[in-house]
Amino acid sequence: MCAPELKVGCVFHWEEYEFDDGGKADKYFVLLGANQGSNLLAVIATSRPKKRSYTPGCHYKDGYFHIMGGKGDFFPKDTWLLLAPPHELTPALFLKAALAQKVSVQGELRRELANAIRNCLKLCLDVSEDQLKLL
Repeated sequence: MCAPELKVGCVFHWEEYEFDDGGKADKYFVLLGANQGSNLLAVIATSRPKKRSYTPGCHYKDGYFHIMGGKGDFFPKDTWLLLAPPHELTPALFLKAALAQKVSVQGELRRELANAIRNCLKLCLDVSEDQLKLL
């Protein structure tokens, strides 16, 4: 489990996360940037393949990272982390959701895996320079 402070590689669940288009859904996120005094940078996880490859690892040209399910890396199912674009979360928004018990830390990825995901994100075209600075 993650320590009480948020750190790179933490997996958190957000109930009724609100997207930019107003839609809401329960989502898992992986935290990739957690610098004190800055916004958080996270990516959404999905278990729906939607024509994505089952080859594990970085698929930066297509904007995702695949984690094989049931291999000890938190996710019991095959999971695709949607890297492009990543989600920039303000600490205030995250704290508000945590206090409302809408968000909770569920686990932590291995450091090597978290770094591989971060490195993959750096290769994606739909990631701004400002977002990369949050890593």
